[in-house]
Amino acid sequence: MIVDTYIDNQIGFKFIESNNKERENHKSSGKLSAGMLGKPLQWQILKTIGVATKEFDEYTLRKFYRGKQIENWLINEMPNIIETNKFVEYKDCIGYVDAVVDTKDYNIKIGVIPHEIKSVANAKFKRINGGADRSHKLQAGLYALAMDTKHFAIDYVASDDLRVKTFIYETAEVKNEIDLIIKTFYETLKLGIVPVFQATEKWQENPKYSDYPEFAELAQEEINNKLKL
Repeated sequence: MIVDTYIDNQIGFKFIESNNKERENHKSSGKLSAGMLGKPLQWQILKTIGVATKEFDEYTLRKFYRGKQIENWLINEMPNIIETNKFVEYKDCIGYVDAVVDTKDYNIKIGVIPHEIKSVANAKFKRINGGADRSHKLQAGLYALAMDTKHFAIDYVASDDLRVKTFIYETAEVKNEIDLIIKTFYETLKLGIVPVFQATEKWQENPKYSDYPEFAELAQEEINNKLKL
């Protein structure tokens, strides 16, 4: 038997090449994005001023691609979609809503609301009975604030067998936290500094999951010198 890795290697090369081109062509909007609301302030500022995040490995890029496939699949299956990939803005924080949905035929009829879709492995799917992740609630909550809806939804899809769990929240539940994050971000950005790293969630302390591991242990003066601030 001969195991030939040519096809797999070519696919991997394409993922890396595509990601490199995307990184090269990316230009920061200068605004905070909804997907960054749950991240540490340091990471928010670094991304906004155009500092590149760490490069993703091939495995992670493949997972991102699979997640996009799952998102597109659910959008095609979801009833009563009014709009997809809708651009929204709230207090200079921007984002794109996966799907705007009319809940007129749903079990809970609460009008038109934004949906944020997240693909997860089956192992995580089993653990989310307690509700959506904080960062996902902040992201989808921003969309609801921008659209002036009283509710928002987060749809988790098991990537292995396509089971779906939808969590619906009241926008008021996350409004104060979102407002504070945005206020802190723009006040810090105006000062022209990149603060020292402070995690907002435990997992962010792990260098494996850090967007900017090279900044994690730096003191303020070291950050300033590194960025020539």
